[in-house]
Amino acid sequence: MEAANSIVRHQKKYPQRHTVKLYQRLKAAKGHSKAVVAVARHLAESAWWILSKVQDYRPPQPAVAAMASSNNG
Repeated sequence: MEAANSIVRHQKKYPQRHTVKLYQRLKAAKGHSKAVVAVARHLAESAWWILSKVQDYRPPQPAVAAMASSNNG
Protein backbone atom coordinates (compact mmCIF):
# COMPACT_ATOMS: atom_id res chain seq x y z
CA MET A 1 0.00 0.00 0.00
CA GLU A 2 2.85 2.38 0.76
CA ALA A 3 4.38 1.87 -2.68
CA ALA A 4 1.00 2.46 -4.32
CA ASN A 5 0.51 5.66 -2.31
CA SER A 6 3.98 6.77 -3.37
CA ILE A 7 2.98 6.29 -7.00
CA VAL A 8 -0.08 8.46 -6.43
CA ARG A 9 1.99 11.18 -4.73
CA HIS A 10 4.53 11.27 -7.57
CA GLN A 11 2.23 10.69 -10.53
CA LYS A 12 2.93 14.11 -12.06
CA LYS A 13 6.64 13.32 -12.12
CA TYR A 14 6.18 10.03 -14.06
CA PRO A 15 2.96 10.36 -16.11
CA GLN A 16 3.96 7.71 -18.69
CA ARG A 17 4.52 4.84 -16.23
CA HIS A 18 2.00 2.06 -16.58
CA THR A 19 1.22 2.08 -12.85
CA VAL A 20 0.27 5.77 -13.03
CA LYS A 21 -1.94 5.10 -16.04
CA LEU A 22 -3.52 2.16 -14.20
CA TYR A 23 -4.22 4.33 -11.17
CA GLN A 24 -5.72 7.16 -13.22
CA ARG A 25 -7.94 4.81 -15.23
CA LEU A 26 -9.23 3.04 -12.12
CA LYS A 27 -9.65 6.25 -10.13
CA ALA A 28 -11.95 7.63 -12.81
CA ALA A 29 -14.05 4.47 -12.77
CA LYS A 30 -13.99 3.37 -9.11
CA GLY A 31 -12.51 6.13 -6.95
CA HIS A 32 -9.20 6.74 -5.20
CA SER A 33 -9.33 4.02 -2.51
CA LYS A 34 -10.10 1.13 -4.84
CA ALA A 35 -7.58 2.39 -7.39
CA VAL A 36 -4.78 2.49 -4.79
CA VAL A 37 -5.60 -1.05 -3.63
CA ALA A 38 -5.60 -2.27 -7.24
CA VAL A 39 -2.20 -0.67 -7.90
CA ALA A 40 -0.84 -2.23 -4.69
CA ARG A 41 -2.07 -5.64 -5.80
CA HIS A 42 -0.53 -5.11 -9.24
CA LEU A 43 2.83 -4.25 -7.63
CA ALA A 44 2.65 -7.28 -5.32
CA GLU A 45 1.85 -9.63 -8.20
CA SER A 46 4.66 -8.12 -10.29
CA ALA A 47 7.13 -8.64 -7.45
CA TRP A 48 6.01 -12.24 -7.00
CA TRP A 49 6.47 -13.03 -10.70
CA ILE A 50 9.87 -11.35 -10.82
CA LEU A 51 11.10 -13.27 -7.78
CA SER A 52 9.59 -16.62 -8.77
CA LYS A 53 10.99 -16.52 -12.31
CA VAL A 54 14.31 -14.89 -11.30
CA GLN A 55 14.06 -12.39 -14.16
CA ASP A 56 14.57 -8.68 -14.51
CA TYR A 57 11.51 -6.45 -14.55
CA ARG A 58 9.94 -5.81 -17.96
CA PRO A 59 7.14 -3.26 -18.37
CA PRO A 60 3.92 -4.85 -19.65
CA GLN A 61 3.40 -4.93 -23.41
CA PRO A 62 0.05 -4.85 -25.23
CA ALA A 63 -1.40 -8.30 -25.71
CA VAL A 64 -0.90 -9.68 -29.22
CA ALA A 65 -4.38 -11.24 -29.30
CA ALA A 66 -6.04 -7.96 -28.33
CA MET A 67 -4.15 -6.10 -31.03
CA ALA A 68 -4.98 -8.75 -33.65
CA SER A 69 -8.69 -8.70 -32.87
CA SER A 70 -8.84 -4.90 -33.05
CA ASN A 71 -7.13 -4.97 -36.44
CA ASN A 72 -9.67 -7.41 -37.86
CA GLY A 73 -12.46 -4.85 -37.58
